[in-house]
Amino acid sequence: LFKLPRHLVQLAAAKSLNVSGWGGKENAIGQALFPSALRVSSPLFDYIIKDNDKTHRIELKKQSNDQWFDISKYHNLSQRDRGIVVVFVIHKAGTICRIAAIQLGSLLDHLLLHDNFKQYGWSKNAIKMGYELRSESPQLQFKAKLKVRDLIAQEPHLFDILL
Repeated sequence: LFKLPRHLVQLAAAKSLNVSGWGGKENAIGQALFPSALRVSSPLFDYIIKDNDKTHRIELKKQSNDQWFDISKYHNLSQRDRGIVVVFVIHKAGTICRIAAIQLGSLLDHLLLHDNFKQYGWSKNAIKMGYELRSESPQLQFKAKLKVRDLIAQEPHLFDILL
């Protein structure tokens, strides 16, 4: 099971944030949670954290439950990209109540293995079709839903629960 090194995470600063609203809080959350991180503009991740000789690439997702993913980005991921750490910051009425991390490859493996996620678009075929459509129309987003709070509650063993 993947574990994010605890010395890289500042939970106290993040817990004090009000993260209500539809967006724009990821930067504040990222700065509070990962003060040593470098903010980057990448399709697959938001932050880079250097830890001695190891580099962690972090994708930050904030929501109360439903999270939408542009799945076209996940076609033919490299082994390195499968190691991206997805950090879910879950809030209730703007108060952070859960922070959980998982490697992108592990998350995708789980979602693609279980048929109950297909109804939301989590299938190899949908990911490939999204990739092909986006190749023709680069501005297109091909989104699939995930009920993150529910997944963490049902499958906590998949995640590194930080809070």
